[in-house]
Amino acid sequence: MKIFFIALSLLTQLAMASDRDVAQDILLRFHNHASVNERLEIISKIFIGLPYGKGGPLGEGSEGKFDQDPLYRFDTFDCTTYVETIMALALSREVSEFEIQLDKIRYEDGVVDYLKRNHFTDLQWIPSNVKNGLMSEINHDVTSPENIKIAEALINFPKWISSHQVDQIIVPGASSEDRKQLLDELRAEASFYKPQIARVPYIAIASILRNPQILNNIPHASVVNFVRPNWDLTQQTGTHQNISHQGFLFRLNKVLYLRHASTSGRVEEVPFIDYLKRFQNHPTLKGIHLMKLN
Repeated sequence: MKIFFIALSLLTQLAMASDRDVAQDILLRFHNHASVNERLEIISKIFIGLPYGKGGPLGEGSEGKFDQDPLYRFDTFDCTTYVETIMALALSREVSEFEIQLDKIRYEDGVVDYLKRNHFTDLQWIPSNVKNGLMSEINHDVTSPENIKIAEALINFPKWISSHQVDQIIVPGASSEDRKQLLDELRAEASFYKPQIARVPYIAIASILRNPQILNNIPHASVVNFVRPNWDLTQQTGTHQNISHQGFLFRLNKVLYLRHASTSGRVEEVPFIDYLKRFQNHPTLKGIHLMKLN
């Protein structure tokens, strides 16, 4: 009930205060919760029910060259921005620290730039957040090696860049001609990149459904990445990739729940085993990759 009133208060603030003020209020409300995992669980809960942000609700802010959506916001999320924002809040005590942490999570070396953003979870987001010390992969801690497979995809980063369309240039106030010019400049960056192989270990959904006790080994407040090995999105984005979705796993009253910004339209919480059953024998979604905050 207390969380409900906090969420109601937050929604009221969203209509009246800046996102920076909202971040400060959230950090003050949960300042006394010492455990990062506890903060992950409690803070993520207050956003349940908020709408899913199609098309990517965040960008590089007003100083961004190609995407001037805000660096953070609290009225809508997609799956990745939900995970990133909650992680940064849980790791911080003050707004300036939150902003630094969010940049570290979202960008290579924390450099705020569209082409430094960790766009690909398999190629960039996971390695970057292991390298910077914020996270660890825990797949081998959860199950035996025979239940772990490797997804592999060639991430055609230059083709992804050159496949951008003008509606992906988010610069409010820019004319059509200005946006076309910016698109040409972005596409020209493709020549500086090469395709790269991304490999991701994953626990097969089929193995979990055969042996649901595997779920008992997943730590509270884990981050889960949903794996589609060598997923062919060449028609949509110009490349293959391995990961399509992210969320949190929380153990509540002995039940493991998935809490995520769902493409069905909102931030929601569902029993994880029920969610996995939806993908039994699915043609592309084959497994999960697990991480924890350090």
